[in-house]
Amino acid sequence: MVERRPEFAPLTCQGESTPAQQHIRVAPMRYGEIPRSADSMHRAFLSNPITAYNRVVDTAPFLDVRWKIRQNMTLLDAVIQGRVLSVNQGDALLIYGAPGSNQTSKIYNFFFDILQRFNTDELNARKSEFRVKIQKMVQTAFGEKAKDMYYIHILGTAPEAQGRGYASALVNAVTAMADVEGRDTWLITADATPFYERLGFAVVQEDSLGAENPNWSSKPVSICIMLRTRRHSELST
Repeated sequence: MVERRPEFAPLTCQGESTPAQQHIRVAPMRYGEIPRSADSMHRAFLSNPITAYNRVVDTAPFLDVRWKIRQNMTLLDAVIQGRVLSVNQGDALLIYGAPGSNQTSKIYNFFFDILQRFNTDELNARKSEFRVKIQKMVQTAFGEKAKDMYYIHILGTAPEAQGRGYASALVNAVTAMADVEGRDTWLITADATPFYERLGFAVVQEDSLGAENPNWSSKPVSICIMLRTRRHSELST
């Protein structure tokens, strides 16, 4: 099945955490945390360059309502799969992929297909541009190795909770799991390269959105694929 989550350009804190992060509790998200987490994700991504690139041409009615429905369904699907972690019951969250089945649920696909009907032609074109470029970048960077790696889908922190180390703790929790299994971790970002570099990631592919789009008058939106190679873990075998 085609992976759909990348269109949105864990456990006590572990891994390469700082002393200030040791008290942060990272845990699997529970169903009851989904509404608060979806609100955090919605507000965190309003300033994201990829979000801005898409939202400006999403002119159908009930824009924020539709986006919040999508985010709630995305989180519900991730909870069902056991692939989402949170801090402080939804102040910050991280959805990740791991080797094995990442097939989206029927309920997610049902709502996704309904929401797709609200897309304008230009919005569909921009999402297609993103998918095509990301697929090419991933193939160039990793090839078939990508399926054996961890992948950070979505990382978001509510604006009022930023600056507390929550995002770093979430990323460290995922990379710690990857290290235990002897696996690399990759991600897509448009505006957080310095943040991920501090956590051991490096840019391996770069491209941009909008450079060849006559309907986009602002500067192109940079997109990067970043990689963190596995580290030795005392727990790995």
